Amino acid sequence: MPKIIRLATGLIVDPVTRRALIVRKHSSPIFMQAGGKIEAGEAAFAALQRELTEEIGLNITSDNATPLGQFTAPTANETGHQVLAEVFYIEHSEPVTAQSEIAEILWVDPASLPDIAIAPLSRYQLMPIAARRLGLK
Repeated sequence: MPKIIRLATGLIVDPVTRRALIVRKHSSPIFMQAGGKIEAGEAAFAALQRELTEEIGLNITSDNATPLGQFTAPTANETGHQVLAEVFYIEHSEPVTAQSEIAEILWVDPASLPDIAIAPLSRYQLMPIAARRLGLK
């Protein structure tokens, strides 16, 4: 049975450019959604607020983050593990910057992803949601 890693993740989209944000951490060649592990006793939204501030300098409130639910997928970097992600949909049109553990930020067309390594959760579940919500599919 795979080990479960609990995450809070942001599906961040720019409704003006109709692009979705993915990030790559310094320790990984794989792009994924911004966010991170939920600490013991921490609510998913609080974890997401903390992670987005640390990773990309984005401050969110409950007014601009819509819960999408829980999603599971194989982990991007840890063999034999699965992520259980609490995902929030966030529309954001201002610049963000790579901070902390983030090496690179990309705004991508979620309906036509570039040929790069993208985590299974992002590629197969969240990017199709972004494409539909942005009217690209």
